Amino acid sequence: MAERTKQPSGEFGSSSSGLFTPEPRTGAHSDLGIGDFNLGKGLERLRGRRDLLVYMHDNPDPDAMAAAMGLKHLIESTTDLRATLALGGIVGRAENRAMVERLRVPLIPAEVLNTDHFDTIAIVDSQPGTGNNSLPASRAVDIVIDHHPAREESASAGWCDIRPQLGATSTIVLQYLREKDIPLDTSLATALFYAIRSETRDLGREATMAERDAYLYLIPQVDHHLMFRIQQPKLPRQYYEALDRALRRAEVWGDVITVNLGLIAYPDLAAEIADLLLDYEAAQFVLCCGRYGKQFFVSLRTEPTQRRAGELMRQLIGNDGAAGGHGTTAGGRLFMPVSSDADMKTAFDHLVYRLLDLTGRVGAPRFALLG
Repeated sequence: MAERTKQPSGEFGSSSSGLFTPEPRTGAHSDLGIGDFNLGKGLERLRGRRDLLVYMHDNPDPDAMAAAMGLKHLIESTTDLRATLALGGIVGRAENRAMVERLRVPLIPAEVLNTDHFDTIAIVDSQPGTGNNSLPASRAVDIVIDHHPAREESASAGWCDIRPQLGATSTIVLQYLREKDIPLDTSLATALFYAIRSETRDLGREATMAERDAYLYLIPQVDHHLMFRIQQPKLPRQYYEALDRALRRAEVWGDVITVNLGLIAYPDLAAEIADLLLDYEAAQFVLCCGRYGKQFFVSLRTEPTQRRAGELMRQLIGNDGAAGGHGTTAGGRLFMPVSSDADMKTAFDHLVYRLLDLTGRVGAPRFALLG
C-alpha cells in the first residue's frame, strides 16, 4: 500500500488554478450540529453492534454504490459488524449496470430484507427526509454520510458526516479507509475511482483538491481494463429510442432546454439525457422529465456558471415531491401518480413555466431543438 500523506485542511484552499473548488476550513453546518467528524468516535459508537444495513438513494449511481462498498469494507475491517447493502429501486443506466456486474457489487433488493434483523442502519449519498430513498420510516438512522446539503433530520444520527463542499461521497469514505490504513482490493479501488471520476466528470465538475488527491491515490490500484468495460457498455434499444424522442421533442427557450421524454425504461434515463443535452452550445439550463410506471422523475443540469441546480430543483418541486441536488446537478420526483400522457404534459408544462420564471427566462424565444 502506498504511503499515505496528509494535508493540513488549510492547504485545500491554496490552489489558484481555478480548476478545483476549495474546501471550507471549518464545518459548514455547525448550526445543525454537523461539523468536523471524528472517525474514531464514530467507530467506537458501533461497539457491541452486530449487523449493519446500508442504504443509498433509490436507483443508485456509481458514487452511492462505491461509497456503500467502501463503508462496508471499513466497518467489516475495523468492527465485528457484518454489513449488507440495500438496493432501493433499480440500477438502470448501462454504465451503472456494468459496474454492478463487473465489480460484483453485493446489492440486495430492499423489499426482501427484514429490517428487524439489523441493529444498525446507515445511509450514504442521501439523507433521512429526502424522500428519494427506501429508509424504513419506523427506524432511526445511526450513520449518515453524504456530500449534499445537510437536512435537519440527519443531525440526530450518532455518526453524521455531511460535507457538501466535496464533489463526491466516495471521497469521504476513501478518507476513512486511508485514515485507518485499510488496504483496498482492486474492485473497491476501481469502484471508488470510477465514482469520483463520473461524479465530477473527470474532475471538471464540482471537484475539490480532495477529489484530486483521491484520484491520484487510487489510479495505480485501478483495473483499467475493467474501467473501460464499465465506461463503454453495450447500450439497450430503449436508450436509442429515448434519445430519438428527446431530440425530436426538445425545446429551446433562450439558454434553457426542456424535454418531456414520456415513458422511460428506467428512472435515471432522464438524468442521462439531461447530461447529453447540456452539451448543446447555447445551453445553460436543462430540464428533462420522464415517467417510469406512474412515477414522474425530473432531472436538472446547469452550467458551472449557474451553480444553483439543487436550489432550483427544490423550488421547482416544492411540497409536491422529493427533490435534492447541489451545484450543477439535481433530481426530483413528484408524489402525485402520473398515469397518462395528458397528466404528464400538465405536470411537465407547469415545471417548465416555473423554471423559466425562477431563472428570469419567461418570454424567451422558443423553438424546437431540431427542425
